[in-house]
Parts: sequence; structure tokens; C-alpha cells
Amino acid sequence: TSFGDAPNTHTCPVCLGLPGALPVLNAEALRMAISASLALGCAVQPRSVFARKNYFYPDLPKGYQISQFDLPLALHGELTIETEARRARIGILRVHMEEDAGKNVHGVGSDSIVDLNRAGTPLIEIVGDPDLRSAAEAVEYLKRLREVLMFLGVNDGNLEQGRFRCDANVSVRKVGEGRLGTRVE
Repeated sequence: TSFGDAPNTHTCPVCLGLPGALPVLNAEALRMAISASLALGCAVQPRSVFARKNYFYPDLPKGYQISQFDLPLALHGELTIETEARRARIGILRVHMEEDAGKNVHGVGSDSIVDLNRAGTPLIEIVGDPDLRSAAEAVEYLKRLREVLMFLGVNDGNLEQGRFRCDANVSVRKVGEGRLGTRVE
């Protein structure tokens, strides 16, 4: 697929989940995921499993996403960051592979459409431990992670085209409290 191409011009029977179409593991995506896992100090697991995460979204034509939630590719790594406040090792809980969904596009004339060009595209999800303590640390973490992935050739780091994305989960802990608050994405 290519950013900016006309909607729904890069699809296939597998990505669309058409009857009889079965997914096949992308060997290059697996190589890149293992490379990223090792660079982050994660332990690549001898066994990982793909499963279906069921969602009912218009940009998910199969009604499920193929992902490695229960038995991921790699576990327990870290990334060292440095801010004015501190130098810290930020834990990496897991690295797993999954497929991307499509994209809802609004403002096409007076309509909204579903663009399935990127549906089924392999990606890796890197899940960090709740070790970041400030916005400055979050920025530094993402900058450092982006540098590592770009150096490896796993990612080109292009934020504008959605090739490096972040879903932030935030928990607020009041001063003096031992427990984190409710996590919100």
C-alpha cells in the first residue's frame, strides 16, 4: 500500500476477509518484529500464537483483528531515556505482531468513507510498562523508540503518514499514593 493513493485500490481477498481466503504469515514482517524485539532487549518467545480480537468497526471488514495478545512474540525488554529530571530505564512489557485496520475518512465531499488500503498490513505493537513519569519522559521515550526502529530499518518513522503511531494510556497517581489511578487510553 502507499500513502495518499485512492481509497480501496490496494486490497485483496485476504485483507477483506472474503470467504475461502486464509492469511499467511509475512516472513519479512516477522524478521523485522524479531529485530525490533532483540534491539529492545526483549526475550523472543519460542512459541507465539495469533488469535482473533473481535471488534465491530466499519474499518475492520472481517469483524476481527489478527493479533498476538495472549502469547506474544517477545517479552520483557527496556529502553533507556534521559531527560533533565532523570535517566531512566523504561520497561517494555511486550512486542507482538498484528494486522492493521482500515481507516475512516471524513469530508470526502459531504460523505465519510471507509478506506481499506491498509487493512491486513502487518505491524508490530510495542507495549511499555507504566514507568513514564512526565510528558517530557513520554516525548523522549517515543523519540528514542523511533530512532531505534528507524536505525534497524523496521520503520521509516513517518508520523504524518501514520507509519509510526502511539496510543497513550495514562494513569494518574496522586502525590503520596502507592497505586496508579484508573488507566485511560
